[in-house]
Amino acid sequence: MEIALPRGVRDYNPPEAMLLERSIEKVEGVFRRFGFYPIDTPSIESTAVLNAKAYGEESTGEMYLLKDGDEGLRFDFTVPLARYMAMNKDVPLPFKRYQIGKVWRRDEPQKMRHREFIQADVDIVGSTSVESEAEVIAAAATALESLGMRDYTVFINSRKIIDAVLESFGIPKEKSIGVIRAIDKLQKQGHEGVVSQIASLGIEQRKADEVLNFLEMEGKNDEKLDKMESSIAQSKEEVSKIRKLISLLSLYGLAAKLKVDLTLARGLDYYTGTIFEFAVMQGNQQLPSICGGGRYDNLVGIYSKKNIPAVGITVGISRIIDLMEGGIGERTYAKAFVAYIDGANAEYALSVANKMRAFGINTDFEVMGRSIAKQLEYVNALKIRFAIIIGDIERNAGKVKLRDMLTGKEETLTLEEAVEAIKAEEL
Repeated sequence: MEIALPRGVRDYNPPEAMLLERSIEKVEGVFRRFGFYPIDTPSIESTAVLNAKAYGEESTGEMYLLKDGDEGLRFDFTVPLARYMAMNKDVPLPFKRYQIGKVWRRDEPQKMRHREFIQADVDIVGSTSVESEAEVIAAAATALESLGMRDYTVFINSRKIIDAVLESFGIPKEKSIGVIRAIDKLQKQGHEGVVSQIASLGIEQRKADEVLNFLEMEGKNDEKLDKMESSIAQSKEEVSKIRKLISLLSLYGLAAKLKVDLTLARGLDYYTGTIFEFAVMQGNQQLPSICGGGRYDNLVGIYSKKNIPAVGITVGISRIIDLMEGGIGERTYAKAFVAYIDGANAEYALSVANKMRAFGINTDFEVMGRSIAKQLEYVNALKIRFAIIIGDIERNAGKVKLRDMLTGKEETLTLEEAVEAIKAEEL
């Protein structure tokens, strides 16, 4: 039988899994420093929740539904959060939550795009302020920088600005969401492809071209906003909010990272205002976004009788790991390995290993009864820094032999001295 993984999923080998775990720990630490706290929602949601006009027709077609059709795997963490808020009406506002875990989309697998992937979300529910938008963007930026990723751009736009442009060009309101979904594919399909898709909605091709040309305007952030304000009267209020957002983000040290991109659309239907994405370049090619989000003030209201404003952002952990692969040399968390010569020393060696663990040192132990040479080969294969070698002399003296596998230096020490030596190298 030929064994293969399903399309769009992957295994993480020990070095990759360690990189993943360490990355999640760093991101979670940043979220906590920003005052966010965790919730955990089920991997499975009812299809009534998943299909409640939250994602849009295109996205619901990518969902993994269970056999009976009444339930499906979560597509993201935003809709489960909205459902949670509708079911827990007494939570203090603003509700600043984070959630990290796996989500699933039946998407076409390609580079940096998987069907099962890990993401980390922060959201602020209950605030309409631009300050809340700045806070989630800054939290994501700080999380990226904690992972050593500093060469990124934050693209900013607003769904309300796009709506104002479409209205000014005479695009019927009932067709605007289809146009927005088409614009969202600009990076993949290019200008002509998007114009063609907009035209397929029954919009004159010339008008579709004019709309896209306007949104693709070049210039500095202020120049684009000035042109938008002077050309589209109904955009002034939202342009003012974008200006304030840029000003606030400069206080977080992000001014040089910000770029107003009027073609940024984000295809999910639930966005109502400011939207943003983080992207990195590979040569001259812009890679798929590694963070993205926006304001979704009407989503909670789909599941309850009361609208509650909200804004959030997703950090794409799996995509970031794809970019970071090869960035870790560790193959185990063990800092020491207790090896022994001859089975008569096995029990003493085990007692040494357990005492080291009690002292807070991650310690591996020989469980296969191999020769000392084979044990040390294993230590080298896993790149464990220290070997504790136990023979008759060490056991009879109540001591251990500490070997630094990096330098080759050996010392016979008390267990406490060996522990101090190992801890000193970890500092």
